[in-house]
Amino acid sequence: MVLAGNTNIDRTQAVDVSVIVAVYNEDPRNLVALLDRLESVIAPSGSTYEVLFVNDGSRPPTSNALRQIAAEHDHVKLFELSRNFGQQAAITCGLDNSSGQVVVNIDSDLQDPPELILDMIKKWKEGYDVVYAQRSTRRDRWAKRFTAYWFYRLLGALSTVEIPWDTGDFRLMDRKVVNALQQLPEKTRFLRGMIPWLGFKQCGIAIDRGAREVGESTYTLRKLITLALDGLLALSIAPLYFISVVGGVLLALSLLALVLVVGLGAYLSEALRGQLFIVSCLGVFSGIQVFCTGVVAAYLAKVLDETRARPTYIVANAFGLAQSERADSKPQAAVKSSLAQFAESERNL
Repeated sequence: MVLAGNTNIDRTQAVDVSVIVAVYNEDPRNLVALLDRLESVIAPSGSTYEVLFVNDGSRPPTSNALRQIAAEHDHVKLFELSRNFGQQAAITCGLDNSSGQVVVNIDSDLQDPPELILDMIKKWKEGYDVVYAQRSTRRDRWAKRFTAYWFYRLLGALSTVEIPWDTGDFRLMDRKVVNALQQLPEKTRFLRGMIPWLGFKQCGIAIDRGAREVGESTYTLRKLITLALDGLLALSIAPLYFISVVGGVLLALSLLALVLVVGLGAYLSEALRGQLFIVSCLGVFSGIQVFCTGVVAAYLAKVLDETRARPTYIVANAFGLAQSERADSKPQAAVKSSLAQFAESERNL
């Protein structure tokens, strides 16, 4: 991995909370405001934290602002990607370089309130490994609300994984979930589906997603369509099996038409009977071809599962191990103790 900008980054010292912010051509005013609000939420607790900005190939105004922020704040880390790889890749970069016991991903546009992180941590203290923000209302344009609504419901119907409706990438994850996510080697990543696939104990918190107040959204229609296709192809093999269904229906209809042509042939002219017979036979052979293609597609679906190389299983917890085998239990307990002080300080404010 090649780092640009601030290369003197210590990634070995663990912190309590890591906050990941993927950035692409964001208005610098939003970046400064986001950092101020994150500091006002986390800093009073005394918990150690880091903010990881991932610059996903932004233009100079955003890039220069990020470098200045990283130079002025010791707890800020900046990773500059060599080009625009996309939001999911940028978030993955942040996850790979985070060190917090809990990791929070949040957008840079301030439509998701950073103050919700406190509620997420409380849910984490209750035993949840993943806490995601679920949009009860959103103040986006009508077309975006409409397409997002139906996308999640269509994906939920076709996916082999139960994906929460109306969620984005604003979520908190325990360190063990981040470690498990790093075991998934696929290059095309749809984190909103991959994280539910991991399992663990997950819950949602309803939020009222605000409208963007500063700047313009950089998430174009093309990017939204690409994200939707990535999600469908990564989590569903239904389109492959659909080929067999189409072939079976075509074959059945063609056989029915052939039977009717033969049975009612006496009532049809010779020319019409011959034409219908030829069309029905072509339909039968086409149905057989499509159905056989669907059988091949079913095997291809199995090959696809193997080439994704996802782990066969993921261990969430282990008990009854020797002390040397659970050496990571003490750091986790220490961090949870620190975050307990965090929540306590917030209640006293």
